[in-house]
Amino acid sequence: MPKLAETDLYATLGVAPSASTTEIAAAFRAHAKESHPDRHGGDPARAEHFKELTNAYDVLIRPESRAAYDQQRVARARGNGLSASPAPQHPIFRTARSARIALWAGVSLVIFGLAGIAVLASVDTGDATKAITLWLVVVKLVACGAILWGIASWRLRQPETPHSVTPQ
Repeated sequence: MPKLAETDLYATLGVAPSASTTEIAAAFRAHAKESHPDRHGGDPARAEHFKELTNAYDVLIRPESRAAYDQQRVARARGNGLSASPAPQHPIFRTARSARIALWAGVSLVIFGLAGIAVLASVDTGDATKAITLWLVVVKLVACGAILWGIASWRLRQPETPHSVTPQ
């Protein structure tokens, strides 16, 4: 993620804080043409300005990073420094449907792993290295399946939250 600069990124691009992404993109293109280092024989000052323009564009063009920058900008204006509130936490499975899918995937992994254990216990592979590798695979299937099953079960027991619905 691009660095959220101490300078005003809106001023760097020459746009208002209420500017749309279309206006931000147009301002970036206009300034980038003027400041591109290739047009100025590798001038270090122009190259640095171009980096600042690119950073401002990268932050302001994406809604998530722009929202984080705006929070920090408001906090700095209030004299709080960079103490913006942390980003909201999203559940591991955003919807109950994805949690149910993960639950059944976990159950399937456990069943396949247990079947593999039964097969390995009854068959002689003859090669110790191969046997160890196969045992590691089936144990990982059981362990990962159990973890996925447990996390999905836990998520399904959690109440629905406003941010657990996929954004439009």
